[in-house]
Amino acid sequence: MKTDPAPASNNQIKEWKKLLRGKNRKIEGLFLAEGIRCVEQIIENNNVVVRELLVDNQADLTSFHFTKEIPAYKLTSAQFLNLSDTESPQGVIAVCEIPEEGKIDKFAKSSGVIVAIDAIQDPGNLGTIIRTAAWFGVSGIIFGEGCVDPFHPKVVRSTAGATGSVPFLKGNLESIFRDLESSGWHVYLLDGSASASEIRTVRPGHKSILVAGNEGNGIRPDLFGAKRSPVRIDGNFDTVESLNVAVALGIGLFTLT
Repeated sequence: MKTDPAPASNNQIKEWKKLLRGKNRKIEGLFLAEGIRCVEQIIENNNVVVRELLVDNQADLTSFHFTKEIPAYKLTSAQFLNLSDTESPQGVIAVCEIPEEGKIDKFAKSSGVIVAIDAIQDPGNLGTIIRTAAWFGVSGIIFGEGCVDPFHPKVVRSTAGATGSVPFLKGNLESIFRDLESSGWHVYLLDGSASASEIRTVRPGHKSILVAGNEGNGIRPDLFGAKRSPVRIDGNFDTVESLNVAVALGIGLFTLT
């Protein structure tokens, strides 16, 4: 860092700690990003406003590099651990502004592939999905009801800095799908049933929505419909019951993009 961090006050630490809870993130419009590489990537991507950096005054941050001027505050190791959401903290946390949610009309007018998530509850899975979606350059991500907060610290850490790099919407998937379908989008639902089409046989159009469902229950039945296409990923079902949802989505994106 270009300047020595200023000491953090107890009141500041109290306010930052509130951001570990979802309702406070929503109220304040802020989230925490933790880890050297994650924070570096968020700063480099410049898709998210980083308000301030919090550093452990005992941590070795010689490998932490960035070029922007960002206010920084130093904490004792005990104070930092009180804010950290990982078992092996790397000594740096960024306080970031939650990006503005996208608009349905802008999604409708775009093209390519949109990822839709139905009730994914594991933070690691959702973070990996966001990271994978960013890798494949999707047009947007839709977070349906029942999903873990995409700005939960564990989700943010699992994105490896991809947080904020893809436009997003939150809401009722059925309602959003109907709006997008009226603008020429077609819905593909990842589904392991024998009646689903093998994904490699699909010839997607220029407006495709790929849906991934809950880790245990899959996609809710009411999201299937006559005009929507269930697709499956074939594999060795004799030894493995199913794929991890984030892995399945990655295969689906590789196939459809």
